[in-house]
Amino acid sequence: MSKKINWPLMLEAMAVLVGTIIGGGVFVLPYVNIKSGILITNIWLVLLCLIVCLLHLIFGEIILKTNKEMKLPGYAGHYLGKPVKKFLNFVSIFSNAFSLLIYIILANKFLHILMGDNLNYLKPYTFVLVWLVLNIFLFLKIYLASKLNFSLTVLLVGLMILLSGLCFNQINWSGIHHDIQTATNFWYISYGVIFFAIDGLVAMPMMFMFLKNNKVSKRTYKLSVILSYICVFIIFFMFMNTVSLVSGFGTSIDTFTGLMPFLGRNVLILGSIIGLLAVITSYIVFVHYYKDMLICDVNCNKWLGYIVSIFLPLLFLLTNVNKVDNLMSLVGGVIGGVIAVIVLLMYVKVRDKKQTVSPYNLNLPNWLLITVGTICFLGATLQIILRIFNLE
Repeated sequence: MSKKINWPLMLEAMAVLVGTIIGGGVFVLPYVNIKSGILITNIWLVLLCLIVCLLHLIFGEIILKTNKEMKLPGYAGHYLGKPVKKFLNFVSIFSNAFSLLIYIILANKFLHILMGDNLNYLKPYTFVLVWLVLNIFLFLKIYLASKLNFSLTVLLVGLMILLSGLCFNQINWSGIHHDIQTATNFWYISYGVIFFAIDGLVAMPMMFMFLKNNKVSKRTYKLSVILSYICVFIIFFMFMNTVSLVSGFGTSIDTFTGLMPFLGRNVLILGSIIGLLAVITSYIVFVHYYKDMLICDVNCNKWLGYIVSIFLPLLFLLTNVNKVDNLMSLVGGVIGGVIAVIVLLMYVKVRDKKQTVSPYNLNLPNWLLITVGTICFLGATLQIILRIFNLE
Protein backbone atom coordinates (compact mmCIF):
# COMPACT_ATOMS: atom_id res chain seq x y z
CA MET A 1 0.00 0.00 0.00
CA SER A 2 1.52 3.31 -1.11
CA LYS A 3 2.25 5.97 1.52
CA LYS A 4 1.68 8.86 -0.90
CA ILE A 5 -1.78 10.08 -1.85
CA ASN A 6 -2.64 9.30 -5.45
CA TRP A 7 -4.75 12.37 -6.23
CA PRO A 8 -6.27 11.18 -9.54
CA LEU A 9 -7.49 7.98 -7.87
CA MET A 10 -8.77 9.88 -4.86
CA LEU A 11 -10.66 12.33 -7.07
CA GLU A 12 -12.26 9.44 -8.93
CA ALA A 13 -13.32 7.90 -5.60
CA MET A 14 -14.64 11.26 -4.41
CA ALA A 15 -16.71 11.53 -7.58
CA VAL A 16 -18.58 8.36 -6.53
CA LEU A 17 -19.63 9.99 -3.24
CA VAL A 18 -20.10 13.56 -4.52
CA GLY A 19 -21.97 12.37 -7.61
CA THR A 20 -24.30 10.32 -5.43
CA ILE A 21 -25.00 13.18 -3.02
CA ILE A 22 -25.58 15.83 -5.69
CA GLY A 23 -28.84 14.30 -6.84
CA GLY A 24 -32.50 15.19 -6.71
CA GLY A 25 -32.38 16.71 -3.23
CA VAL A 26 -30.23 19.71 -4.14
CA PHE A 27 -32.93 21.15 -6.42
CA VAL A 28 -35.48 21.29 -3.59
CA LEU A 29 -33.06 23.09 -1.24
CA PRO A 30 -33.74 26.62 -2.57
CA TYR A 31 -37.49 26.01 -2.12
CA VAL A 32 -37.17 24.87 1.52
CA ASN A 33 -34.60 27.64 2.09
CA ILE A 34 -37.38 30.15 1.51
CA LYS A 35 -40.09 28.10 3.22
CA SER A 36 -38.10 27.51 6.44
CA GLY A 37 -36.16 30.75 6.39
CA ILE A 38 -32.66 31.34 5.02
CA LEU A 39 -30.94 31.69 8.39
CA ILE A 40 -32.37 28.51 9.96
CA THR A 41 -31.92 26.47 6.76
CA ASN A 42 -28.24 27.40 6.61
CA ILE A 43 -27.83 26.42 10.25
CA TRP A 44 -29.41 23.04 9.41
CA LEU A 45 -27.07 22.71 6.41
CA VAL A 46 -23.93 23.30 8.50
CA LEU A 47 -25.07 21.05 11.38
CA LEU A 48 -26.26 18.19 9.18
CA CYS A 49 -23.17 18.30 6.93
CA LEU A 50 -21.00 17.83 10.04
CA ILE A 51 -23.22 15.04 11.41
CA VAL A 52 -23.65 13.17 8.12
CA CYS A 53 -19.94 13.45 7.26
CA LEU A 54 -19.17 11.92 10.66
CA LEU A 55 -21.70 9.13 10.01
CA HIS A 56 -19.98 8.38 6.70
CA LEU A 57 -16.58 8.22 8.37
CA ILE A 58 -18.06 5.89 11.00
CA PHE A 59 -19.63 3.64 8.35
CA GLY A 60 -16.31 3.71 6.50
CA GLU A 61 -14.50 2.38 9.57
CA ILE A 62 -17.14 -0.36 9.89
CA ILE A 63 -16.56 -1.34 6.24
CA LEU A 64 -12.78 -1.37 6.64
CA LYS A 65 -12.86 -3.45 9.85
CA THR A 66 -15.16 -6.10 8.38
CA ASN A 67 -13.57 -8.72 6.17
CA LYS A 68 -16.75 -9.67 4.29
CA GLU A 69 -18.16 -7.44 1.56
CA MET A 70 -21.74 -6.50 2.47
CA LYS A 71 -24.19 -3.61 2.31
CA LEU A 72 -25.69 -1.73 5.25
CA PRO A 73 -28.24 -4.41 6.34
CA GLY A 74 -25.51 -7.08 6.16
CA TYR A 75 -23.20 -5.06 8.42
CA ALA A 76 -26.11 -4.44 10.83
CA GLY A 77 -26.82 -8.18 11.00
CA HIS A 78 -23.15 -9.00 11.49
CA TYR A 79 -22.75 -6.66 14.49
CA LEU A 80 -26.26 -6.25 15.94
CA GLY A 81 -27.95 -9.56 15.15
CA LYS A 82 -30.47 -11.03 12.73
CA PRO A 83 -33.54 -9.09 13.99
CA VAL A 84 -31.82 -5.77 13.22
CA LYS A 85 -30.76 -7.08 9.82
CA LYS A 86 -34.33 -8.13 9.00
CA PHE A 87 -35.66 -4.73 10.11
CA LEU A 88 -33.03 -2.87 8.08
CA ASN A 89 -33.62 -5.11 5.07
CA PHE A 90 -37.30 -4.15 5.19
CA VAL A 91 -36.55 -0.45 5.65
CA SER A 92 -33.84 -0.41 2.98
CA ILE A 93 -35.98 -2.17 0.37
CA PHE A 94 -38.57 0.59 0.59
CA SER A 95 -36.32 3.61 1.28
CA ASN A 96 -34.03 2.85 -1.66
CA ALA A 97 -37.03 2.26 -3.92
CA PHE A 98 -38.42 5.63 -2.78
CA SER A 99 -35.05 7.26 -3.59
CA LEU A 100 -35.00 5.74 -7.08
CA LEU A 101 -38.59 6.90 -7.60
CA ILE A 102 -37.62 10.45 -6.62
CA TYR A 103 -34.87 10.44 -9.25
CA ILE A 104 -37.19 9.07 -11.95
CA ILE A 105 -39.86 11.70 -11.19
CA LEU A 106 -37.31 14.52 -11.25
CA ALA A 107 -35.63 13.26 -14.43
CA ASN A 108 -39.03 13.19 -16.13
CA LYS A 109 -39.74 16.75 -14.94
CA PHE A 110 -36.37 18.02 -16.20
CA LEU A 111 -36.92 16.29 -19.54
CA HIS A 112 -40.30 18.04 -19.90
CA ILE A 113 -38.62 21.41 -19.24
CA LEU A 114 -35.97 20.62 -21.86
CA MET A 115 -38.60 19.64 -24.42
CA GLY A 116 -40.57 22.88 -23.98
CA ASP A 117 -43.99 23.27 -25.60
CA ASN A 118 -43.01 21.90 -28.99
CA LEU A 119 -43.28 18.22 -28.08
CA ASN A 120 -46.32 18.23 -25.78
CA TYR A 121 -47.79 15.19 -27.53
CA LEU A 122 -44.81 13.10 -26.32
CA LYS A 123 -44.96 14.15 -22.65
CA PRO A 124 -47.46 11.47 -21.52
CA TYR A 125 -44.96 8.82 -22.65
CA THR A 126 -41.67 10.27 -21.41
CA PHE A 127 -41.88 8.71 -17.93
CA VAL A 128 -41.56 5.23 -19.40
CA LEU A 129 -38.64 6.41 -21.55
CA VAL A 130 -36.87 7.94 -18.53
CA TRP A 131 -37.48 4.81 -16.46
CA LEU A 132 -36.06 2.56 -19.20
CA VAL A 133 -32.99 4.72 -19.93
CA LEU A 134 -32.04 5.14 -16.26
CA ASN A 135 -32.26 1.40 -15.65
CA ILE A 136 -29.85 0.69 -18.51
CA PHE A 137 -27.11 1.83 -16.11
CA LEU A 138 -27.94 -1.14 -13.88
CA PHE A 139 -26.49 -3.45 -16.53
CA LEU A 140 -23.15 -1.59 -16.81
CA LYS A 141 -20.11 -3.24 -15.29
CA ILE A 142 -19.17 -1.51 -12.05
CA TYR A 143 -15.84 -0.31 -13.54
CA LEU A 144 -17.59 1.36 -16.49
CA ALA A 145 -20.27 2.79 -14.18
CA SER A 146 -17.55 4.36 -12.00
CA LYS A 147 -15.78 5.93 -15.00
CA LEU A 148 -19.04 7.30 -16.39
CA ASN A 149 -20.03 8.64 -12.98
CA PHE A 150 -16.67 10.45 -12.67
CA SER A 151 -17.01 12.19 -16.05
CA LEU A 152 -20.62 13.22 -15.45
CA THR A 153 -19.88 14.44 -11.92
CA VAL A 154 -17.08 16.74 -13.11
CA LEU A 155 -19.43 18.21 -15.73
CA LEU A 156 -22.26 18.51 -13.18
CA VAL A 157 -20.14 20.38 -10.61
CA GLY A 158 -18.88 22.78 -13.28
CA LEU A 159 -22.40 23.59 -14.50
CA MET A 160 -23.72 24.08 -10.95
CA ILE A 161 -20.91 26.54 -10.20
CA LEU A 162 -21.72 28.35 -13.47
CA LEU A 163 -25.42 28.64 -12.56
CA SER A 164 -24.58 29.81 -9.03
CA GLY A 165 -22.38 32.52 -10.56
CA LEU A 166 -25.19 33.66 -12.87
CA CYS A 167 -27.57 33.87 -9.91
CA PHE A 168 -25.01 35.70 -7.76
CA ASN A 169 -24.92 38.56 -10.28
CA GLN A 170 -28.72 38.94 -10.02
CA ILE A 171 -29.01 39.12 -6.21
CA ASN A 172 -30.68 42.23 -4.82
CA TRP A 173 -28.28 42.90 -1.96
CA SER A 174 -30.36 45.77 -0.55
CA GLY A 175 -33.13 43.34 0.48
CA ILE A 176 -30.95 40.53 1.76
CA HIS A 177 -31.42 41.37 5.48
CA HIS A 178 -35.20 41.11 5.12
CA ASP A 179 -34.95 37.86 3.14
CA ILE A 180 -32.75 36.20 5.75
CA GLN A 181 -35.17 36.93 8.59
CA THR A 182 -38.47 36.00 6.92
CA ALA A 183 -40.52 32.78 6.84
CA THR A 184 -39.05 31.16 9.96
CA ASN A 185 -42.42 29.80 11.20
CA PHE A 186 -41.70 26.56 9.31
CA TRP A 187 -38.14 26.15 10.58
CA TYR A 188 -38.55 22.35 10.77
CA ILE A 189 -39.47 21.79 7.09
CA SER A 190 -35.92 21.86 5.74
CA TYR A 191 -34.45 19.28 8.15
CA GLY A 192 -35.63 16.11 6.40
CA VAL A 193 -35.00 17.46 2.89
CA ILE A 194 -31.42 18.50 3.75
CA PHE A 195 -30.76 15.13 5.43
CA PHE A 196 -31.93 13.39 2.26
CA ALA A 197 -29.96 15.75 0.00
CA ILE A 198 -26.58 15.28 1.71
CA ASP A 199 -26.82 11.55 2.48
CA GLY A 200 -24.56 9.38 0.33
CA LEU A 201 -24.21 6.36 2.63
CA VAL A 202 -25.05 3.94 -0.18
CA ALA A 203 -21.93 5.11 -2.06
CA MET A 204 -19.48 4.18 0.70
CA PRO A 205 -19.06 0.44 -0.12
CA MET A 206 -18.42 1.22 -3.80
CA MET A 207 -16.11 4.13 -2.95
CA PHE A 208 -13.98 2.17 -0.47
CA MET A 209 -13.92 -0.93 -2.68
CA PHE A 210 -12.48 1.24 -5.46
CA LEU A 211 -9.81 2.64 -3.12
CA LYS A 212 -8.98 -0.81 -1.73
CA ASN A 213 -8.67 -2.38 -5.18
CA ASN A 214 -6.24 0.37 -6.21
CA LYS A 215 -4.15 -0.08 -3.02
CA VAL A 216 -4.15 3.59 -2.06
CA SER A 217 -2.45 5.01 1.03
CA LYS A 218 -4.19 4.78 4.41
CA ARG A 219 -4.66 8.55 4.59
CA THR A 220 -6.70 8.50 1.38
CA TYR A 221 -9.73 6.79 2.90
CA LYS A 222 -10.57 9.36 5.57
CA LEU A 223 -9.38 12.33 3.51
CA SER A 224 -11.54 11.37 0.53
CA VAL A 225 -14.70 11.44 2.68
CA ILE A 226 -13.84 14.73 4.38
CA LEU A 227 -12.92 16.49 1.12
CA SER A 228 -16.07 15.14 -0.52
CA TYR A 229 -18.20 16.77 2.16
CA ILE A 230 -16.29 20.03 1.99
CA CYS A 231 -17.02 20.11 -1.76
CA VAL A 232 -20.68 19.21 -1.20
CA PHE A 233 -21.13 21.90 1.45
CA ILE A 234 -19.58 24.62 -0.73
CA ILE A 235 -21.65 23.66 -3.78
CA PHE A 236 -24.90 23.29 -1.83
CA PHE A 237 -24.34 26.53 0.11
CA MET A 238 -23.69 28.54 -3.07
CA PHE A 239 -26.48 26.94 -5.09
CA MET A 240 -29.15 27.02 -2.39
CA ASN A 241 -28.57 30.62 -1.36
CA THR A 242 -27.90 32.27 -4.71
CA VAL A 243 -31.00 30.71 -6.28
CA SER A 244 -33.34 31.54 -3.38
CA LEU A 245 -32.01 35.09 -2.98
CA VAL A 246 -32.72 35.74 -6.67
CA SER A 247 -36.17 34.17 -7.00
CA GLY A 248 -37.32 34.90 -3.41
CA PHE A 249 -40.87 33.81 -2.59
CA GLY A 250 -41.28 32.76 -6.22
CA THR A 251 -38.72 29.97 -5.74
CA SER A 252 -40.08 26.80 -7.34
CA ILE A 253 -39.67 23.24 -6.11
CA ASP A 254 -37.68 22.42 -9.29
CA THR A 255 -35.48 25.56 -8.83
CA PHE A 256 -35.39 26.58 -12.48
CA THR A 257 -38.97 27.62 -13.23
CA GLY A 258 -38.70 30.25 -10.49
CA LEU A 259 -35.48 31.62 -12.00
CA MET A 260 -36.92 32.14 -15.49
CA PRO A 261 -38.26 35.69 -14.86
CA PHE A 262 -34.78 36.78 -13.77
CA LEU A 263 -32.42 34.81 -16.03
CA GLY A 264 -34.63 34.14 -19.06
CA ARG A 265 -35.80 30.92 -20.65
CA ASN A 266 -32.22 29.78 -21.35
CA VAL A 267 -31.82 29.07 -17.63
CA LEU A 268 -34.46 26.36 -18.02
CA ILE A 269 -32.34 24.64 -20.65
CA LEU A 270 -29.17 24.90 -18.54
CA GLY A 271 -31.08 23.86 -15.45
CA SER A 272 -32.71 20.84 -17.02
CA ILE A 273 -29.30 19.63 -18.26
CA ILE A 274 -27.87 20.07 -14.74
CA GLY A 275 -30.88 18.27 -13.30
CA LEU A 276 -30.60 15.32 -15.66
CA LEU A 277 -26.87 14.98 -14.95
CA ALA A 278 -27.49 15.08 -11.21
CA VAL A 279 -30.18 12.43 -11.41
CA ILE A 280 -28.04 10.15 -13.59
CA THR A 281 -24.95 10.35 -11.34
CA SER A 282 -27.03 9.49 -8.27
CA TYR A 283 -29.07 6.81 -10.02
CA ILE A 284 -25.95 4.98 -11.24
CA VAL A 285 -24.69 4.42 -7.67
CA PHE A 286 -28.11 3.97 -6.04
CA VAL A 287 -29.40 1.33 -8.44
CA HIS A 288 -26.16 -0.71 -8.28
CA TYR A 289 -26.19 -0.53 -4.47
CA TYR A 290 -29.86 -1.52 -4.35
CA LYS A 291 -29.38 -4.51 -6.62
CA ASP A 292 -26.27 -5.69 -4.71
CA MET A 293 -28.06 -5.24 -1.37
CA LEU A 294 -30.99 -7.36 -2.54
CA ILE A 295 -28.61 -10.11 -3.70
CA CYS A 296 -26.04 -10.00 -0.85
CA ASP A 297 -28.14 -9.07 2.20
CA VAL A 298 -31.74 -9.99 1.34
CA ASN A 299 -30.55 -13.21 -0.38
CA CYS A 300 -32.52 -12.65 -3.59
CA ASN A 301 -31.23 -14.54 -6.59
CA LYS A 302 -29.49 -12.47 -9.25
CA TRP A 303 -32.44 -11.95 -11.57
CA LEU A 304 -34.91 -11.22 -8.76
CA GLY A 305 -32.49 -8.53 -7.57
CA TYR A 306 -32.58 -6.93 -11.01
CA ILE A 307 -36.36 -7.19 -11.28
CA VAL A 308 -37.07 -5.62 -7.86
CA SER A 309 -34.56 -2.80 -8.49
CA ILE A 310 -36.23 -1.96 -11.78
CA PHE A 311 -39.92 -2.43 -11.04
CA LEU A 312 -40.53 -1.64 -7.33
CA PRO A 313 -40.06 2.16 -7.77
CA LEU A 314 -42.55 2.01 -10.64
CA LEU A 315 -45.02 0.15 -8.44
CA PHE A 316 -44.89 2.92 -5.84
CA LEU A 317 -45.63 5.49 -8.53
CA LEU A 318 -48.71 3.54 -9.62
CA THR A 319 -49.97 3.73 -6.01
CA ASN A 320 -49.82 7.55 -6.29
CA VAL A 321 -46.74 7.97 -4.05
CA ASN A 322 -45.26 10.85 -6.02
CA LYS A 323 -44.95 14.07 -3.97
CA VAL A 324 -41.21 14.73 -4.14
CA ASP A 325 -40.71 17.00 -1.12
CA ASN A 326 -42.71 14.67 1.15
CA LEU A 327 -40.80 11.64 -0.13
CA MET A 328 -37.48 13.39 0.54
CA SER A 329 -38.55 14.42 4.02
CA LEU A 330 -39.68 10.86 4.79
CA VAL A 331 -36.56 9.14 3.43
CA GLY A 332 -34.20 11.74 4.89
CA GLY A 333 -35.72 12.81 8.17
CA VAL A 334 -37.35 9.58 9.34
CA ILE A 335 -35.59 6.65 7.67
CA GLY A 336 -32.24 8.47 7.54
CA GLY A 337 -32.47 9.20 11.27
CA VAL A 338 -33.25 5.56 12.11
CA ILE A 339 -30.37 4.31 9.95
CA ALA A 340 -28.02 6.84 11.59
CA VAL A 341 -28.81 5.46 15.05
CA ILE A 342 -28.19 1.88 13.81
CA VAL A 343 -24.82 2.94 12.31
CA LEU A 344 -23.82 4.47 15.66
CA LEU A 345 -24.76 1.26 17.50
CA MET A 346 -22.66 -0.77 15.04
CA TYR A 347 -19.73 1.56 15.61
CA VAL A 348 -19.80 0.91 19.36
CA LYS A 349 -19.25 -2.79 18.55
CA VAL A 350 -16.54 -2.05 15.98
CA ARG A 351 -14.64 0.61 17.93
CA ASP A 352 -13.18 -1.88 20.41
CA LYS A 353 -11.90 -4.32 17.76
CA LYS A 354 -8.28 -3.35 18.39
CA GLN A 355 -6.97 -6.54 16.80
CA THR A 356 -8.40 -5.53 13.41
CA VAL A 357 -6.04 -3.60 11.12
CA SER A 358 -7.79 -0.61 9.53
CA PRO A 359 -6.54 2.40 7.52
CA TYR A 360 -8.08 4.65 10.17
CA ASN A 361 -9.56 4.50 13.68
CA LEU A 362 -11.78 7.39 14.78
CA ASN A 363 -11.83 6.47 18.51
CA LEU A 364 -14.91 8.64 19.08
CA PRO A 365 -15.99 9.24 22.71
CA ASN A 366 -19.37 8.05 23.97
CA TRP A 367 -20.66 11.58 24.65
CA LEU A 368 -20.27 12.47 20.96
CA LEU A 369 -22.05 9.30 19.81
CA ILE A 370 -24.91 9.95 22.26
CA THR A 371 -25.21 13.57 21.09
CA VAL A 372 -25.32 12.66 17.40
CA GLY A 373 -27.71 9.77 18.04
CA THR A 374 -30.04 11.99 20.07
CA ILE A 375 -30.18 14.64 17.34
CA CYS A 376 -30.97 12.02 14.67
CA PHE A 377 -33.57 10.31 16.87
CA LEU A 378 -35.31 13.59 17.77
CA GLY A 379 -35.24 14.67 14.12
CA ALA A 380 -36.91 11.43 13.03
CA THR A 381 -39.48 11.70 15.83
CA LEU A 382 -40.31 15.28 14.83
CA GLN A 383 -40.90 14.28 11.21
CA ILE A 384 -43.27 11.51 12.35
CA ILE A 385 -45.20 13.88 14.64
CA LEU A 386 -45.55 16.39 11.80
CA ARG A 387 -47.15 13.72 9.64
CA ILE A 388 -49.48 12.42 12.35
CA PHE A 389 -50.84 15.91 13.04
CA ASN A 390 -50.50 17.06 9.42
CA LEU A 391 -48.48 20.13 10.40
CA GLU A 392 -46.41 20.42 7.23
